[in-house]
Parts: sequence; structure tokens; C-alpha cells
Amino acid sequence: MVTAQSMLSVLRELGIKEGDSVLVHSSFKSLGEVEEGAKTVIDAFEAAVGKEGTLIFPTLCMTEFDKVYETWHIDKPSDAGYLTNYFRLLDGAVRSNQATHSVAARGKHAKHLTETHGETGKRYGIYGDTPFSADSPWEKMYHMNTKVVMIGVDLRKCTFRHYVEYCYMEKALDSIRDRADYEEMRARVWHYDEFDKKGAWPHIDNLYVADVMEREGKLHRIMCGEAELTMVSSKDFVETARTLFEKKVPELIREPSRETFWQ
Repeated sequence: MVTAQSMLSVLRELGIKEGDSVLVHSSFKSLGEVEEGAKTVIDAFEAAVGKEGTLIFPTLCMTEFDKVYETWHIDKPSDAGYLTNYFRLLDGAVRSNQATHSVAARGKHAKHLTETHGETGKRYGIYGDTPFSADSPWEKMYHMNTKVVMIGVDLRKCTFRHYVEYCYMEKALDSIRDRADYEEMRARVWHYDEFDKKGAWPHIDNLYVADVMEREGKLHRIMCGEAELTMVSSKDFVETARTLFEKKVPELIREPSRETFWQ
């Protein structure tokens, strides 16, 4: 049985320290039997980061995606699993106000992380212009070097891949802004307003990034109960993916985008 103390010991061994900010992607049921349920998991993480730390969960909304901006409200249930909905309703938890890729946070930097999301520094892209903006929690977590812990799920669930995709496309569009065919090229990018059009977009293969990071000693694994926990730092993940983009490594891009994207 997983207890708060046994899970705290695992998190310490994984490398979570007091003062850390930690983003958790999770499958609660993967842990097996957990004493006191979700409370045990939250208690263990908050004990690990301490009073100076911050705990964060993704509270993504993907159901009826074509209408998500119309149906969004701050209390809308998360589609990212049981723990995310348990956590966002706790006293002291605050959630960012963005329809597709919001986060909920509790702790020292919770207000800073969530108080703006898509108000400034918008970036053009597949999920709309606001989710991975320059004032988003994702940008702030990157600069804070937030640690990302996966509970019972692999790195395919790491949402930071979309942050990297958005930053890459922003840089690519900026590089051709003075060209006469800029608007034509921009119209070829897959954008939320024309989601069915399926334009160009660099869909990152997270498992390839994970393999590279593991070979470089930047990915850590440990068992807790019946679940495998995986941890990476957000900066390591982002910088690894950016380096692979710069090298134009074809395996970085998932099919079917791979054949056409680098063109």
C-alpha cells in the first residue's frame, strides 16, 4: 500500500527537493492501493516541495474540442485525470483562465504562475493563440525550471512538447516576416480557427525526446506502489527538443507530419 510517508521517500529519492516547483501528469489508478486516496498523493508532493515550493497539475479541457473556447469557464472539469480534478478543488488551489491548456497550482508561486494566461505575447498555433503565450504558466514554469513528474504514464503525456512546438513556429514565422509570401506561408500553419484544415505543424515525438534524454542521464525513473514514476526538468526537455529541431533530426517529428514539415 502507498502511504504518504512511503511516497515522500520515493519523491526524495527521485530528486524532488524543498523549494521545487513540480508539475504532475498522472494516472492515479496506476499506483494501486493508496492509503487515504488522492489526499495521500497530494500530501506527499507538498511535503516534498515544502512551504517554499509549488505543486502544479495540468487541468486541460479537450472534450468537444471544436467548441472548447465557447464552453470554457474557470470551474469546467479537467480532462487530464482524477487527481487533476481533486487538486483544483482544494482550498488554496488557483487555476489559470485559459480554455484548452490551463493549470491549477498551490503553494508559494501559485498566483504568479496562474494570474495571466494568454493576455500578452500570444503565439499563433494549432490550439489557438493563447495556451502557450509568453505570459502563460508554461513559459513561467520553463523559466522556473519546474520539474515534471509522470505517475504511471510515459512522456507522451508531457504537455511541454506543445510549448516547444509553439516557440519553434513563432521563431519560424518571425524569420520569414519580411517575405512577400508571408501571409500565404502563415496560412499553411495548422491553426485552431481552421482545425479541420490540418495544415503544417511540428508534432513532436515525445518518446524520441525521452530516449535522447535518458541516454544523456536527464531522465529519472523509480517505482512507487505499482506505478513507475518518471521525472525530467522542464528546461532539459525544452532544450533537448529545441536542439533536435535545430539539427532537423527527422525522428523528432511524428508521422504524418514528418514527410512534409521540414519542407
